[in-house]
Amino acid sequence: MTAETATTVPSTPQTDAVRRAALLAALDVVEGGAEERFDRITRIAREAFGVSGSFLNLAGDDHLVIKSQQSARVFEPVIPLQDTFCGRTLASTGPVLVPDAQIDARFRDLPMVTGDPNVRFYAGVPLHVGSEDVKVGTLCLIDPTPRTLEPDDVALLEELGTWAARELAAGADEDRLRSVLADLEPRAVDVPGYRVTGMSVPHGVVSGDFHDWHVSDRGLHVTVSDVMGKGMSAGLLAANIRGALLAHATSPADAAVTALEAQVAPELSRAESFATLFHGVLSPATGRVDFVDAGHGLVLQLHTDGTETIHRSFDLPLGLHPTGLSRTAGSLLLEPGDTLILVSDGALELWDSTLASLSRLGGLYRKSADAAVFLERIRARAASHDPGDDLTVVVVARNA
Repeated sequence: MTAETATTVPSTPQTDAVRRAALLAALDVVEGGAEERFDRITRIAREAFGVSGSFLNLAGDDHLVIKSQQSARVFEPVIPLQDTFCGRTLASTGPVLVPDAQIDARFRDLPMVTGDPNVRFYAGVPLHVGSEDVKVGTLCLIDPTPRTLEPDDVALLEELGTWAARELAAGADEDRLRSVLADLEPRAVDVPGYRVTGMSVPHGVVSGDFHDWHVSDRGLHVTVSDVMGKGMSAGLLAANIRGALLAHATSPADAAVTALEAQVAPELSRAESFATLFHGVLSPATGRVDFVDAGHGLVLQLHTDGTETIHRSFDLPLGLHPTGLSRTAGSLLLEPGDTLILVSDGALELWDSTLASLSRLGGLYRKSADAAVFLERIRARAASHDPGDDLTVVVVARNA
């Protein structure tokens, strides 16, 4: 707000704290512990910048809550606000860069600077949410070695901050369920030597998730996507992403996602939204899956020897990925007897919202007689433990 009016409450530290507390209560994200939708952002940030720690912090009236942390030193989840970098930079509207905290008068007396973990470098971007752009916290980096960031690095940190802020705001999505979209369930496919099945369960009337599979001369194309938010707006965006992807139905995975992104990224930007996406092409003869993972990272491979692998993502979602920057292509090998389970983050909410929920899903699959029984058990779990989000599960199993 640029000016005070008769209906405007002046911005002071006290009123800002009240606004933050009210907004965080409405978003309903403070309680409940770690959530993968935030952990994947801090995980990407730590890997991208090569720092010792990355954090998503929420600022209360006099305390700071660490909603997500990726750090060798595990911090207590609640810290006095003024004992933190975040607390001392709440008035800042843009990125805060501290090349060396030990020589910065604003921060050199902080406990985390004078003692363990001996922070020297700090960089943080504010998380603004709501119609008044209230700053509710920060996405930040720390490291014990002094350093600086180039302009491109700052831009990347800001993009990650935008992702985090939109994930926070997704909790306030309301009154958008207006009508039912066309059924997006894919038709059954016959791939000799493999079993392919899945389901999507909307949280309301319309789902912002979608899954798809089809067969071409290249093999089996499999996609799972999750649009930020719920309801009609997310459902419309999901339908458009699916349509754009089908226009490149026979392309290699990387080419399909590149073409898809060029088409849908402007629309996602206009809608102030984004979408995570996994898109892979399986060669049935070899079991090789070539894929692109745009910020999704919810892919569990169950190996025939009883072990498992979680395939994570370090790319940004559709709508947040910098224009012109190539995607990271990956591949995996589905051995005879292996199973690939792809989910949206609603599946994690069936348990504790963390990646550990993927292992719980894997255990449930191994105990099920077949994929159909597994999916029915997932539905039953969702009925008794409301995930509060759209839920998608896809299974690609190779015969032993």
